[in-house]
Amino acid sequence: MKRIKLATLLIVIVSLNFSCVTNTETNSTDTETNSTDTETNSTERSIGFTNWSDDGEVYKWYLGTDAAVDLVVDLDKVWEKQDYAKMRTFFADTAKFYKRDGKFFDNTTDFINEISSKDEEEATVWKLLSAYSVDFDPSRGGEHVQASFEITNKAGDVIRELHEQYYIIDSKIVQWRQFSLPLK
Repeated sequence: MKRIKLATLLIVIVSLNFSCVTNTETNSTDTETNSTDTETNSTERSIGFTNWSDDGEVYKWYLGTDAAVDLVVDLDKVWEKQDYAKMRTFFADTAKFYKRDGKFFDNTTDFINEISSKDEEEATVWKLLSAYSVDFDPSRGGEHVQASFEITNKAGDVIRELHEQYYIIDSKIVQWRQFSLPLK
């Protein structure tokens, strides 16, 4: 009887050992296969469409990257500190800027000069609420980051919601657009 219990215990231990090794090997192969499938599908899986293009063609949207979102988040931190010299490094020299009030700037210098000359009396506080990135063609480069902000006055009242669009190529913002929704 003792031998049967010992043999049964040995068989169970050996079976568990082999089944765990087999499952681990199978799972790692499955994971590699799934990760490859996901990478392949992510460039093929569209999430919408647009005809906003220079050539008038209809393009599909794809998910963007965290790198583009991180660039916008980092810019927001520098902008909040009013470090205008550092802000210049986020933009291409010939970037285009479209402000919510209709003003347009066709270079970074003019835009930075405009925002740095703001009167402190006009100062508001903003809070970055969300940001995400989409892309026309992941194989070509260039991403569109969308960001939402909540704007408060000195009294702390929410007075406006802002939406900003950033077009980023090679880690530089080449176009910035700002839209506003007044809440009062």
